[in-house]
Amino acid sequence: MYMYKMELEQRVQERERLFNEISNREKVFIFETIRDRFSLEPNPNHTVLDFGCGRGVMVTYLHSLGYNAYGCDISEVWEKFPDSPVDRLALIAMEPYRLPYEDNTFDVVFSTSVLEHAKNQEEFFLEIHRVLKPGGISMHLYPGKWYLPSEPHIHIPLLNYFWPRHPKWWIDLWLLVRAVYSPKIVPYRKDILQQYIDFCDTGIIYVPNKRYRQLSMKIFGNYGSLMDFYIERAGGGFARLARKLPFRSLSAWISSNLRMNFIYQRKEA
Repeated sequence: MYMYKMELEQRVQERERLFNEISNREKVFIFETIRDRFSLEPNPNHTVLDFGCGRGVMVTYLHSLGYNAYGCDISEVWEKFPDSPVDRLALIAMEPYRLPYEDNTFDVVFSTSVLEHAKNQEEFFLEIHRVLKPGGISMHLYPGKWYLPSEPHIHIPLLNYFWPRHPKWWIDLWLLVRAVYSPKIVPYRKDILQQYIDFCDTGIIYVPNKRYRQLSMKIFGNYGSLMDFYIERAGGGFARLARKLPFRSLSAWISSNLRMNFIYQRKEA
């Protein structure tokens, strides 16, 4: 038991390291998208919102650069982190669903790896449209339904392909495979399996990109891809590879369907 707890602590530390590494890449990338793709230089008059802000890392970063940055989420995750910018973070009301801001407040609303957790797609797009200023931009970076090689949160191969189902036997099969390489998890396999099932029930949603296109057209009247910019500037492994390959449009299609997709909508002025 002691050795297993030590292994869990090591895994937690490794996840924290990876979180910081990915977070740093995303912070710079989102900043460059706002500044260079949409020509909004750092300025206190430019108000931005991190939709699904977590502990508020992105809010702190963008505010330090000069933007008037805020964040919101469905739970007060930031309470666990003493360095979170709590005065700039707010809780999303769930019944009825409402972002805690007035109409026409933000120049930009963005999210990073949030859409695959939010099952009320039409509700949150309507709310984002409401809080955007006329001419404001909504942009979202998220893993596509057909993401490969495995679901990016619990790392079960092809699990996102089954969604909205999540076969228990399939998850357990891969836990058995993991147990071959890490026998210490064997006594806890059933507990881990139940945690994964609960996460699949409440924590993830994978729909084809066309669903977001349909909602964007319905609510915003427009829909755009930022995949060219993503490949040009993003720090992920696939984007770095795609920069070296010909046929940029094919690379963008592969990424948007089999890895990360990056979309935007503009609120009509």
